[in-house]
Amino acid sequence: MMSSKSRYVEAAGRGRVLTVVALALVLWSCNDPTGADAQGSQGPNPGPEMYGSAAFFDDFGDQEIDTDNWLIGTWREHGGQLSPERVYVENEMLVLAFEYDTEYYNDTGLFKSSAIQTQRGDFGYGRWEARLKPTDVDGVLPTMYTIDWRDQGGRTRQEIDIEFVTVNISDEYSEVHLAVHSAEFRSYDTQVELPFNPVDEFRVWGFDITEERIQWFVQDDNGDDIVLHEYWYHEQRGWIDAPYSLKFNFWSARREDGGAGNWIQGPPVPDTELYYHIDWVRFTPYE
Repeated sequence: MMSSKSRYVEAAGRGRVLTVVALALVLWSCNDPTGADAQGSQGPNPGPEMYGSAAFFDDFGDQEIDTDNWLIGTWREHGGQLSPERVYVENEMLVLAFEYDTEYYNDTGLFKSSAIQTQRGDFGYGRWEARLKPTDVDGVLPTMYTIDWRDQGGRTRQEIDIEFVTVNISDEYSEVHLAVHSAEFRSYDTQVELPFNPVDEFRVWGFDITEERIQWFVQDDNGDDIVLHEYWYHEQRGWIDAPYSLKFNFWSARREDGGAGNWIQGPPVPDTELYYHIDWVRFTPYE
């Protein structure tokens, strides 16, 4: 079911051939190399609902958010207050806004952040693509990820992440953070060095999810996939085998508070609104 255009890191882009050496994809991961052994006889146990789920596409061409497709966050998460005021369509693009409003923060202890997720929570195996442009202002985190709240607990049951850690984005060096999380197994994450600054232009980012593995990719200037990383279930502790939603959010965490603040290294520039742009989103299911 994979695209015939998919390949690892040999792609024509910006008028030159990008080889393995030129791309110099640097991977360093926090996974436990004994994960496969720890997994034992367990493994993915997908039900029939993981196959043939309905396709999804939204290009925000109606100049407003289709609330049949999307749920806009109004709750608190990651030290921020979500609001529909910071999730809107402009120039046929979805915009998520973030603001470190110092007066508001001093009064509430909260950032002004944003989030949106699909109303549907029945997506299964397939290919997700979204044409994105994050900010590169240090100290914030624009994301794209799957989320499974089926247990209605404090943690998502299974999750796949693309995270733009903006403190690691510049013209001199850029990387993207990829992760798999679960309430049931140890998290896995890796950072991949990029051959471009992801803020320079819109690019299609995504992940391809099957019953055997997760593959993260970004498209080059020709629309061909550059495979960033693959996560094979038989080599790790965890997997994706249950339906989920897709979510985007835009948030920050203070460095002095520790936790996520250690790597997000927020807050960003005070009293300035920052923007995360999403041109379109598509899901192609696998049978």
